[in-house]
Amino acid sequence: MKENLKNKNNINHKIKISLLIFSITFSLFFGFFIQLFSLSVIASEPTTTSGPVITFQEKSWDFGEIDSEEIPSHTFILKNTGDELLIIERIKVTCESCIDVRLSGKDILPEESAELIITVNSLDMIGHFSKRIYLKSNDPNHSQVVIIVSGFIKDDRESSSTNKTQTHNNDFDVGIKDPYTTGMSFFAKGEYEQAIPEFEKSIESDPSHTDSYYYLGQCYLQWGIIEYNKKHTLKSYKLYRKANKVSEEAIPLYEKIIEDNPNDLNTYLKLGYIYEVKSIIPFIDEYEKALKYYLSALNLPLVSKQQNTGIYIYLNTRIGIISFQEKDYLQAISYLEKALEANHHQKDAEACYYLGMSYAKIKEKEKALEFLSKVIEFAPQSEFAQEAEKEIKKINK
Repeated sequence: MKENLKNKNNINHKIKISLLIFSITFSLFFGFFIQLFSLSVIASEPTTTSGPVITFQEKSWDFGEIDSEEIPSHTFILKNTGDELLIIERIKVTCESCIDVRLSGKDILPEESAELIITVNSLDMIGHFSKRIYLKSNDPNHSQVVIIVSGFIKDDRESSSTNKTQTHNNDFDVGIKDPYTTGMSFFAKGEYEQAIPEFEKSIESDPSHTDSYYYLGQCYLQWGIIEYNKKHTLKSYKLYRKANKVSEEAIPLYEKIIEDNPNDLNTYLKLGYIYEVKSIIPFIDEYEKALKYYLSALNLPLVSKQQNTGIYIYLNTRIGIISFQEKDYLQAISYLEKALEANHHQKDAEACYYLGMSYAKIKEKEKALEFLSKVIEFAPQSEFAQEAEKEIKKINK
C-alpha cells in the first residue's frame, strides 16, 4: 500500500514538473502574449494538386526594431491546396526559450487554412536575431518547410543610474567580444553548455553584473529541461539545482535595482520568474514570492489592458496559475479570465487548462467541462490535453 502511494506521488510530481516546465518554457518566455497582426488576402494560390499540399502566403517575417519589454507576435497563414488531408506532424524551433509557436490545427482539410502564430520572447534576447521554425508534414513534395523570423531587440533595460555599467556590457553593437556578449551569442543559439563558462567569466570580472547571473541560471534551467525531455531525470534535477544556486546570488542584486528604481518593470518580471522557476525544484516552494513580484508588476502604471497588453496578459496568466498551485481557486479564476478576455479569447490552451481545473476544484462542473474541452480543441497533442481528458472523465463519472 505504501509502495503504491509512493509511486502515485512520484507520478503526480512528474506530471506537475512536466506541466510547469511546458508552462514556463512556452509561456514566460513565451506563452501567451498573442497580438495578431492584420493579414492581407491570399493572392494567386496554386491550383489544387493531388495529395496534401502545404502552401504559405509568406515564409519569413522581419519584426524590425523591438523594445526590450515588447513581446511581438506574427501570424503566418498556411493552407492545404491539395485534395487530401494535410497533417502537420511536428514543429521544431532552433531556440525553445526564445520563440513560442502556436498552431491553430494540425489536421487541415483540402482548401482550408490554419494559423501559425510566432511570438518572440524579447525578455531573453538582445541585439539582432534570426530564428528558424521547422514544420514536418505529410506533404510528399515538401515534407519539411522552414519559416524564418528575424529582428533587432533594443537594449534599453538598464534605465537606472546604478546599472549603467551593464548597458555597455549588454550592447551587442559595440563590437567588443567581452564574456557576457559571447555568452549571449551562445545563449541565443541554444548552446547552453558553451554559454555557461562565458557568463561565469563575466561574473568573475564584475560580481555585480545582474544579467550575467540571470542568464547563467537560464542556461542551467534550459539545459535541465532538455535533459528532462530526454528522460535523464537525475541529471535534469542537478541542473535545476545549479540554476537555483545561481538565482540565490542574483536575487539580492535585482532587489537592489528595485530599491533604486521602484518602477523597473523588467526587474519585477525577472524576480517573479526566478521564484516561479525555483518552485519546480523538489522541496522548494517559492510561489508566494513569485506572486508578490508579479502582482507588483501588474500594479505598475505602465501595465494595463490597453497599454502594454502582452505583459498584462502574461502577468494575469502567471498570477492565475500560481494561485491555482497555492489552492486559491477563486483568485485563479479571476486572473485567468482577465487574461483570456484581454487576449480576445484566443486559443490559449494553458490558461484554459488551469481555468478548467480551477472550476473543477470548486465543483462548477459545466464551466470546468467547457474550458477543459477547449484545451483538447486548441492543443490536442499537448500534455495539457492529456491531463484535461483525464479530468473530464473524472467529472463525467
